[in-house]
Amino acid sequence: MTDYCDKRDLYDFGLPRGGIANPARVLHPQGTADPTADTLTLNQHGFETGDLVRFRAEGGGSMAAPLVAYTPYYAIEVDQDRFQVSATIGGPAIDLTTAGSRMVVWFELPVDASITYASRQLDEMLPAHVVPLELPVPPIVKMTAAELAVAKLASRGGFQSKSLGDVLVEAQKRMTRWAAGVPLRGENAPTTHTNNAAVAAAALDPTGWKCFGGI
Repeated sequence: MTDYCDKRDLYDFGLPRGGIANPARVLHPQGTADPTADTLTLNQHGFETGDLVRFRAEGGGSMAAPLVAYTPYYAIEVDQDRFQVSATIGGPAIDLTTAGSRMVVWFELPVDASITYASRQLDEMLPAHVVPLELPVPPIVKMTAAELAVAKLASRGGFQSKSLGDVLVEAQKRMTRWAAGVPLRGENAPTTHTNNAAVAAAALDPTGWKCFGGI
């Protein structure tokens, strides 16, 4: 299915560059790893197996060997507070040989998934005669999809100034107003008549009085 905006649209419709940072936290304890168990500890880390993560060391710190700063790794969930990492999705856990210090782990916000989420939310808001939208996507729909995607990202990263629920309500109101003026089209449009309203009016007024102000 078509997504109604792209990453550039997020910035074109009001998101400052760097306005939503990738969430990062210091590992425990003191930013170290556990070489004995090849695990990293972070309370309530929230990672699922396969999630992409990266590491760096804060000033004066060091990376746990053989991990390399800013390199993408894939989380392997051990429990809610501990995880391992692999070099490839589904690969074995990396054998950690040193503990490192003051290490920070972060994950990249799911921009593509948030755009798809926003697009499917708009599909649910729009009436059947509008969906599926024809390309090019109307600017009002693109703008609303971008705003929803930003709100979703902000809620994931804990940066929102307005709740995702509030943004959804505003989007619903906007789409309702916009869709009211959109003609029948797409796969849901009737094949025999292009304007059901006009056909119905003609059937109810066979003598044509209404066009002269009749009732």
